[in-house]
Amino acid sequence: MRVLILSFSSIHKDPRVLRQIDFLESIQDSSVFLSGLQYQGTHEFIPLMNRERTMLEKIQLIFLNLFRVNSLKEKKFLQLVNLKKLGALVVKNEIDLIIANDLETWPVAFALKSLNSRIKIILDAHEYYPRHFENKFLWKLMHSAYYKYICDQYIHRADKLITVSAGIKSEYDDKFDVQSALILNSPEFAENLNPNQMENGSVKLIHHGIANSSRKLEKMIRMMDYLQPRFHLYLMLMPTDESYFNKLKKMAKGKRITFLNPVPTTEISAYINQFDIGVFLLEPVNFNYANALPNKFFEFIQARLAIVVGPSPEMSQIVLNENNGAVASTYDEIEVSDALNALTTEQIQEMKMRSHEISWKYSNQLNEQVMSDIFKELNLEVLHKENETTN
Repeated sequence: MRVLILSFSSIHKDPRVLRQIDFLESIQDSSVFLSGLQYQGTHEFIPLMNRERTMLEKIQLIFLNLFRVNSLKEKKFLQLVNLKKLGALVVKNEIDLIIANDLETWPVAFALKSLNSRIKIILDAHEYYPRHFENKFLWKLMHSAYYKYICDQYIHRADKLITVSAGIKSEYDDKFDVQSALILNSPEFAENLNPNQMENGSVKLIHHGIANSSRKLEKMIRMMDYLQPRFHLYLMLMPTDESYFNKLKKMAKGKRITFLNPVPTTEISAYINQFDIGVFLLEPVNFNYANALPNKFFEFIQARLAIVVGPSPEMSQIVLNENNGAVASTYDEIEVSDALNALTTEQIQEMKMRSHEISWKYSNQLNEQVMSDIFKELNLEVLHKENETTN
């Protein structure tokens, strides 16, 4: 089987795409080709974009967005894509399947399918795109119509749509009359990890991810003003917004807060195993935030941590069902500190053990079984290499 993975991201930093690569590598006689914004690795890679927009094209884009000339905007985007090189790769290697991550790549996938109608296409929707940044006026004005247009154009033509949470899956199924599949953002099963024993009654909190102002990470910093002295917060952030990152560091001065250097994606679960509670407060400012089930949530589980979240529907449902953490009644830092202060050392240790017990259930191994079933549904041969299994 010959597979081309498209992604509008830096592939070597995109955990969901990296798991797709690992899954395909486990299949006998498979060849994997990649195209994205950047990639550092050993697979054959073609940059997705051929060039950047000229100043004139940027001005044109503003008018295309304002007047919602969606078909022309799509055409102009495809002119920036390395379609000639990608087309040559598709023809030369007789590609069987294209997995298109991120809405931006969906038109590219179908442009390539026009070279060979037998190619199967799986669209991976990392978000619910018609309402992607619905809380931002400029996005609604400039981009929402295009995102809806792309979904209308391509979702019903795909051989399969996969997505990241039950709430987002339900919305796609409802609004686009499809039967999508759920592939959670869960990492590989970390079989060698066990719950770390707590020390001297101290509680080490951890949050990791990008420094993005829309996530309101300052709430966790303010939360420390209300927590008992036994709590210490560790932040492992990618400074994607440097000014916001520096603002957070300034706010944290004099508090029981330590900033850590990020570690590679594949090492996160093992690294954060030294902590006690994973904390994530994500206010539902838009539909995707309300239905988020991010990588970090499942990395907390693989790290055998207790988890404390706000009342986010998807995350809180798992925490309450599995009894591996606590759910604050609101996203307010005082309410969250109350939930944390109420936990005893014994309760935290029990929650960590619960994460240990459910770590297989919420690992990528079960995702791979779903992917195998999808491949079989699409009449794509799935024979895994010896000593490798998906169940």
